[in-house]
Amino acid sequence: MVRITSSKLLKKKRSLFYRISAWLHLWLGLVTGIVVIIVSITGAILTFEEELRYLFQPYQHAESQGRDFLPPSVLAESVKKEFQVPGVSAVIYRGEGRTAVVPWYGDRKYLLVNFVDPYTGKPVHSQKLDDDFYRIMIIGHYQLWLPRKIGKPVVAYSTLIFVITLITGMVLWWPKKWTKRSRDQSFLIRVRSSFKRLNYDLHNVLGFYSLLVALILALTGMVYGMEWFSDAVYWTASGGKKFEYTRVMSDTTLTQVSDHAEDDVLFSRLKKTGVDLDYEHITIGYPFGKAGTWSVSVNPKPGTRYLETRDQFEQHSLKLLDKEVPYSEANGGEQLRRINYDLHVGSIGGLTTKIIAFLVCVISASLPITGLIVWLGKKKKSRKKAGLT
Repeated sequence: MVRITSSKLLKKKRSLFYRISAWLHLWLGLVTGIVVIIVSITGAILTFEEELRYLFQPYQHAESQGRDFLPPSVLAESVKKEFQVPGVSAVIYRGEGRTAVVPWYGDRKYLLVNFVDPYTGKPVHSQKLDDDFYRIMIIGHYQLWLPRKIGKPVVAYSTLIFVITLITGMVLWWPKKWTKRSRDQSFLIRVRSSFKRLNYDLHNVLGFYSLLVALILALTGMVYGMEWFSDAVYWTASGGKKFEYTRVMSDTTLTQVSDHAEDDVLFSRLKKTGVDLDYEHITIGYPFGKAGTWSVSVNPKPGTRYLETRDQFEQHSLKLLDKEVPYSEANGGEQLRRINYDLHVGSIGGLTTKIIAFLVCVISASLPITGLIVWLGKKKKSRKKAGLT
C-alpha cells in the first residue's frame, strides 16, 4: 500500500494555475537571480547619488556672497582654458551655493564633466566621466558592465522575468484560507524562529510588502531597456498615439562660442522671464555641428525631472524652433514618459519615496538569495525522505 504524505495531498489539491505559477517562480527566479541581485544593488547605491555627492564632494559647493551668476560664455571659456578642452556641450546652473557644471562630450572615449564657480568663473574640478564611481554603477545597472548590445537586452528581459516572478510570487503567497494563523504567516516575520523559518519569512513576507514598489521600479526600468515596451506604454497612455523619436545629429563636431556670445543672449532672455536662478536648474545646451541647435532647459523642481521643459533655438538667428509643451498640457503618454525617470529612481515624492525605493532595492536583491535557500532546503528534505542522503 502506497502511503500518501500530507505534502503530496496538498500538492494534489492545488490548482493547475498555482502549480504553473510555482514552476515559473522557481525556475525563472533561478535563471535571472544574479542579474536581479546586481541591478538591485546598483539601484540601491544610485538612489542617493545626488545627496552623497553633495556631502562628500567639496567641488559641488560654491559661496555666493551676494554675487550674481556670471554669463555662460565666461564659464565656458574659463573651463576650456583651464582644462584644455576644445569646446563645451552645456553650461548647467544648479541654484544658489552650487557650482555650475560644464560638460564636454566631444570625444566619446574621453567624456569630461567640469565644475566651475558660477560667481567667480574659477574652475574647481574636472572629472573623466568613465572614472566616476556613480557612472560605473549606472553602467552596471543598465548593462552589467558588458557591451551595450549584449548587456542592455540581458538586463531588460531579466527585469521582465523579474516582473513575472513577482506576480507568481503573489499567487504563491496568497493563503488558501484566511485564518489567524495564515495571516500571521503572511504578514509577520518571526525573528526568534529557526534560520529556516526566518529565511522563509524574509522571502515570503518582505516579498509581499515590497511587491507594488518593486513592480513600479521594474516596469519603469523596462521603458529604458525595451523600445517596443516604451512604445506600447506611450500608445496606451496617450490614447493610441505614436511617439515620434527625436532625430540624432550625425555630425558631432562641437561649435565654439560665437563672436556674438549667443549663449549669453539666451541666458539674458531667460532671466527676463522671471526664472528663479537661486533655486531652479537652468541648462544652456550648445549646438552640435552646423545643423545643431541651441537648447534652453528650465527645471522648476530640482531633484525631479518631469516638470523640466526644453526649448530649441536656431544658431545665429536664435529663432525659436521648438517649444516643449508644459507637463500639465502634455498628453497622457508624454506625461508618463516624463515622469518615468522620477518613478524609477524614487525621487517623485522627495526623500520619503527615495528611502522606500532604497529599501525595496535591498529587498529585491535579497529575494533571489532567500529563494535559493528555500529551494535548497526543500530539495535536501526531499532527498532525505527518499533515502538518498
